[in-house]
Amino acid sequence: MFIKKILLIFIIATQLFCSDTNSSKTNNKEIFVVSEAWENLTNKDGSGLYFELTKMIYGMDGFHVKVKTYPFSRASMMVKNKLADAYLGSYVDSEDYAIYPKYYFDHDVVFAMYKREKFPNFHGLESLKGHNICWIRGYAYDDYIDFPITKHVRNNRKAILNSLAADRFDIYIDAKYDMETAIKQLNFDTSDYEFQQILEFKLYPAFRNDKRGQILKKIWDKNFQKLLESGELKKLYQRHHLEEYYLY
Repeated sequence: MFIKKILLIFIIATQLFCSDTNSSKTNNKEIFVVSEAWENLTNKDGSGLYFELTKMIYGMDGFHVKVKTYPFSRASMMVKNKLADAYLGSYVDSEDYAIYPKYYFDHDVVFAMYKREKFPNFHGLESLKGHNICWIRGYAYDDYIDFPITKHVRNNRKAILNSLAADRFDIYIDAKYDMETAIKQLNFDTSDYEFQQILEFKLYPAFRNDKRGQILKKIWDKNFQKLLESGELKKLYQRHHLEEYYLY
């Protein structure tokens, strides 16, 4: 009877060990990627160019990619707190808690939007000097502005456009794609406004800064290069009718 009990305990322990090992392997083969929601790029239903590219890259190494959209500041904080493996759409080395790969997947052209009557002689980035400037909370455009401004932030672009119209600040700055999308969605009247490019950045995934993040970063670069050399990367952008975003 005693031997049977010992044997039963051994069998149960073995099953639990195997179960934990298999679970660990499954978890190690799943990557959780977060992003702000961008129409046609990172849709809330998990579709879009950026999400499809990420799934292609990690699918080549047998990973299941879980994706979800959050406001930008929350997505970045999830990586900082290691609640997600990476977030999409970071400027290289903009976060000291993240690590960055060699290959970028897109770029941000940053525009200024302002009332024409206020700035008849607007001349690029320097024209922001001394003025009230607004952008989305969590963005860090002030890291790239080396002169005094008064910074304002809002949680969403509807609030920004309404505040701009009410003269609560002078200039709204944002990625051209996001600015145009917000204006279109809100049917915002731009007849009194001007737009001018002031900055440009390459966009990268920002990985958690630990051993797991290092592994995922290497896989990104390895498989991105394969997709680039095979021509599959260009075909992906073409399938999404976003050839203008293809930079390689």
